[in-house]
Amino acid sequence: MPRVDGARVLRAAGLVPLVALALAATGHAQGVREHTRPTPNRTTTVTGSQAAELTLTVSEAAVRPIQIWVRAAGVADGTGRTITSVLSPSDGARVKVGQRVRAFPPESRSSMYQARVSAVVPERDRVRVAVTLVGPGRGGTVRYVLEIVTEQGEFLSVPNEAIIESGDTRVVYVPAGEGVYAPRAIQAGVQGELYTQILGGLKPGEQVVTLGSFFIDAEHKLKGS
Repeated sequence: MPRVDGARVLRAAGLVPLVALALAATGHAQGVREHTRPTPNRTTTVTGSQAAELTLTVSEAAVRPIQIWVRAAGVADGTGRTITSVLSPSDGARVKVGQRVRAFPPESRSSMYQARVSAVVPERDRVRVAVTLVGPGRGGTVRYVLEIVTEQGEFLSVPNEAIIESGDTRVVYVPAGEGVYAPRAIQAGVQGELYTQILGGLKPGEQVVTLGSFFIDAEHKLKGS
């Protein structure tokens, strides 16, 4: 019986391109599986080119002042120097005489005027606050948007952008080697405008990923799946 040339049969049937495509797809699938396979210690690796493209940055867990900015609308009096606002009891409880205030006319948010809290008057279901501009206000402006800077104290903290929320868990990513990052669950306290208090999970001086943390988290979850 004559020997059958399998390659000739495939070519005759026009199946060679299909076989080649199937083999390529198999190799690609294996490559994807290799890329997404979780590492034994549940870390995530970021290449140097990825880090550069993401402008990956880290910051230390350190003791810092935490600020909460109370935002409100206010109306200037006849002198144009004193602005009065009404706050909720919860916001009003944070405000104290002497705190710094930034005042912005709604029609010109690029114009910012410095002020200080000059009076805090609790009422039955609200708190009336007066702020006094350090210098002249914007001519003809009666209404202002206020940002009252309230100091909550100094606490061990990390930048807000370092924290990833996953359900009831909050996670940061810490360096675990050259280009390698590991997730770390933390216990968070007061969340300020820029920083969040750390109650547990990090020690002073430990580094966490800030800019780029969402990319690392996405890669970690992809490998974990």
